[in-house]
Amino acid sequence: MVVPSGAGAEHSADVADYYDSNTRRFMLVAESPTSAAIHRGVWLPGTTAVAEAADAVNRLVIERLRDQVPADGSVLDLGCGVGGTMTRLAQELTASVSGVTISQVQAEIAAKRFANAGLGERCQVLCADFAELPAEPRYDAMVAIESMVHSPSLATLIPALAERLNPGGRLLLIDDWMTDKDRGLAARERCLDQFRAGWRIGSLHTVSELTGFAEGAGLHLRESLDLTSYLHLGRPRDRLISVAVGATGMLGVRDRLVRQPFWANMIGGSALQTALSRRWLEYRLLLLEKA
Repeated sequence: MVVPSGAGAEHSADVADYYDSNTRRFMLVAESPTSAAIHRGVWLPGTTAVAEAADAVNRLVIERLRDQVPADGSVLDLGCGVGGTMTRLAQELTASVSGVTISQVQAEIAAKRFANAGLGERCQVLCADFAELPAEPRYDAMVAIESMVHSPSLATLIPALAERLNPGGRLLLIDDWMTDKDRGLAARERCLDQFRAGWRIGSLHTVSELTGFAEGAGLHLRESLDLTSYLHLGRPRDRLISVAVGATGMLGVRDRLVRQPFWANMIGGSALQTALSRRWLEYRLLLLEKA
């Protein structure tokens, strides 16, 4: 595994441990376990099946790359997880598809998935920190689904990614972005701090802040699509988790439990539900393009 050095090393190690410890459970409790998606289901208008919701993000990505990436081009999935999106990209595009994940467990699962699907030559996965990418090769598109928030510095990362895009290349980010709603409200700040601690979040930014980083690196925002209203928030299991997390606060053990990956996921996930429902965070697709 390629690991960073310096101040970001401890954070990267925490993120790696979080996913190494939780990924197999994520796959068991995913909205659609057969879809290989460990990202959120998005119930776009007309969606009736769980598997369709689980694949919605992949379809949104494919629609924005199909006519843009050359037939012999290359796509990089930043924070590729267990390879579900990479597999879908390889099925729909003729370009080569690479992925990077900080989790050794995820990299091994993804490699097996590609081999079983006959995609071992077209899909390559690297276990590394996406902040430590080599200068070459360059890519025609990069995709990051629910992974940018783990970066300790988007101000540094976005320019580095821009350098690795070919002219006209696209950077697609689907993630949680802060809003200015209730900024400074104590309850909001506690909620976001709980999300940061639980899910090992390194960066929470507004779309405006992200756009500033991008413009300075020669990337222009072409689309900002709010998907928040298409999430299924407050499901029965979400309510049960909220009760359990609330109990950890009353018992005074939350700060200790948040260091354990299992409880960290519960604590961070409960905070995320609250933040999304109150619009302190929004789940958005951002399409950036290099001049």
